[in-house]
Amino acid sequence: MSNTGLILLAVLAALLLIAFRRRGRSKTPKAPKARQIAVDGTNVLFWKDEVALLSTLKKVVARLRHEGFDPVVFLDASSRHHLGDKSLNEVRFADCLGLTTNRIMVCPARTEADAFILEYAGQQKIAVVSNDKFRDRPKEARNIRLVKGRFEGEKLVLKNL
Repeated sequence: MSNTGLILLAVLAALLLIAFRRRGRSKTPKAPKARQIAVDGTNVLFWKDEVALLSTLKKVVARLRHEGFDPVVFLDASSRHHLGDKSLNEVRFADCLGLTTNRIMVCPARTEADAFILEYAGQQKIAVVSNDKFRDRPKEARNIRLVKGRFEGEKLVLKNL
């Protein structure tokens, strides 16, 4: 076979390989990117029996992740006191909730997480998981979609997810 024939054969083989790889890629479904959602963690802590329970927040976060969301949890500094564990910080909350620390924000003392939640949700154009109506911040909450929730026994019910 001549050099020209070998070159043509190599080019043809390369084109077939490229076409085969492209065809194979199009058949492999890509995993959908998780959608962000903000969580009013302090509010959610009280959803079950109106008692602050970390297990309640943990169940909500797990459900959101199961539904394809990437939750970002905001907590008042007082949350650790409500839970009776003053050592809870962003690292410990992240560990307990199975999240990375960049998905947890414990707001500074003497501030409310509401301002941080609404600002973040507004900038990112994402929903907020909370039963709070944010009546004290109507302007900031104006275009925010709220996902409300409750527990019926052990069953978590999320409305407007």
